[in-house]
Amino acid sequence: MIVIIFDMAIYNIPKNIYVVFTSRYFWTNTIYALSAAIFEESICRGLFLSSFLQLGIYRGTKFNVTRSAIYSSLLFSGLHIINLSSGSANMVFQQMFSALAIGMLFVVVRIITNGFLWPILIHFILDWGPLVSYSYSGDNDWIITIVIFTVIFLISIKTLSIFDRQIMASSD
Repeated sequence: MIVIIFDMAIYNIPKNIYVVFTSRYFWTNTIYALSAAIFEESICRGLFLSSFLQLGIYRGTKFNVTRSAIYSSLLFSGLHIINLSSGSANMVFQQMFSALAIGMLFVVVRIITNGFLWPILIHFILDWGPLVSYSYSGDNDWIITIVIFTVIFLISIKTLSIFDRQIMASSD
């Protein structure tokens, strides 16, 4: 929860929500964010994650949940390359890096809650803002992006590896 609250502070979510509520594009912004959250969570944490988990079970790999989370998060990150058509390469690559870490966080939420409701809701809130992309002002933002999202990624990896160890211990 601390990581999610921290992430919402990074994206300035309270201000974005205020802007959405006072915008004449309230319904457009809401439908856009909700559809993106449902679609991306269904594909990345539904189809991709579930497929990687099943493949890992079939092959009997160790740290199956952690590996599956990394693979599905890499695909989630890769899906964001489509934004190159509407933004600068620097902004899109930073977005892809942050999507990798956020994807890992969404896997943690999905595993802990054993469902899709919370990942979809959190994803919706993170995306629910004015239809103006988060902007990056310069090269210094790479340092900030790397530091913040590496921390989120590492916390997610640690949480998932603990979960994997619990699964391995219970199967012995």
